[in-house]
Order: sequence, then structure tokens, then C-alpha cells
Amino acid sequence: MNIDNPTNSQTVFKTNLFIQALWTVLLLSIAVGFGSYALLMWGETVSQLLTATDKNFWYLSRASGVIAYTLFWLAVVFGLLLSARLGKHFNAARVFALHQYLSLVAVGFAAFHAGVLLADNFLNLNIWQILLPFGFQTERVGVALGQLGFWLLFICAFSFYVKQYIGQSAWRWLHFLTFFAYMFISIHVFMVGSDSRALPLLLFYAGSQTLVFLLITYRLIVLNHTT
Repeated sequence: MNIDNPTNSQTVFKTNLFIQALWTVLLLSIAVGFGSYALLMWGETVSQLLTATDKNFWYLSRASGVIAYTLFWLAVVFGLLLSARLGKHFNAARVFALHQYLSLVAVGFAAFHAGVLLADNFLNLNIWQILLPFGFQTERVGVALGQLGFWLLFICAFSFYVKQYIGQSAWRWLHFLTFFAYMFISIHVFMVGSDSRALPLLLFYAGSQTLVFLLITYRLIVLNHTT
């Protein structure tokens, strides 16, 4: 029977802790360096832009919308990796944790994406126009699809907390709403998102949605072979 030497275990723990600290310092240094460079290069331009326009809240909404979509896309990808049994190539517990965490953070950014428009004096929206589909007077269908996608994402993200009450089977069926949420939000991005006309974002949206489509196709193939 082998018993680990406590001294060796402590040494390994301290070594791992030291390595993690080094990585943290390195990443923070890179972030600070990049942030300083960006501030020196574009800080004055951004400052002039923010003070010269009354569309600050509109820009915040656009930026948070891109972040919300990216986080939701990653959550969908991690969920498909698990359901298609590709999670075995990774740490399944961590993949599931990322899937759950990113869904919740995506809800937060999506809520900010819509809610910050309440402060936009040009649009002059009220809370019900933000919360209820078809409340917008312009681009009603595109915006409504985004609102429906948000509510479906909200239900799916917080379904983790009622899973123990509704059971595994009901939770799995409820979780299928994620695909409708992603579809609605993807259409919303192309119909309403003014940034989607930019080539880098257009390539990102097309590439991300292609990956989701391929994973869904693979998931269906795996499901057919196992039933």
C-alpha cells in the first residue's frame, strides 16, 4: 500500500500554485500591455467620439449585443459537445460548467444590450417595448425575433435551477428550446445588427453558425446510430 509523502504533496501543491500565479501574472501583463497600447493609439479618438455624439447608448447596445451573441454561441457549442458525446475528449464536468456559466452571462449581456436603449433619447423607448415582442415601430420582425430568442435563452439558462424539480426528461425537452433561441437570435443579428455588414463580423457570424450546424448534424447522426 503506497502512502504519499505529505512533504512531496505539499511541494507539488506549491509548485502548481506557483505556476498558476505565473500564468496569471503573464496574462495580466499581456492584458495591461495591450490595453495601454490601445489607449495610447486610440484613446484620444474614442474620447472625441464619445463626446461628439449622442449615440453612446446605441454604441453600448451594439457592443454588448456582439458579446452576448458570442457568449451564447460558445454556450451552444459546449452543450453540443456534451450531447454529441464529444465531451469525452475534454473534461466533461468543466465543459458542462462552462455551458451553464456562459448561458447565464449571455443572458446578462443580452439584458444589458436591450436595457441600455432605455437611456437613448433618440429612440425614446419604454420598458414594455423592450420586454414585449413587436413593441418596436421599426424593424419589428427582426427585433421581435431577438426578443423571443432572449426569452427562450432566459428559460433555458435558468432551467438548470429547476432541473431537480421537473426531472431529467422534462429538462432535456425544455433545453431543446436553446436551438430555437439560437436560430431566432441569429436571424435577429442579420436582420437588425448594423455591425453584421462589416466583413470581420460577417465572417464570424457565418463561421460560428456553420460550426453549430455541423455539430447539430453530427449530433443527429450519433442519435440515429444509438437508437
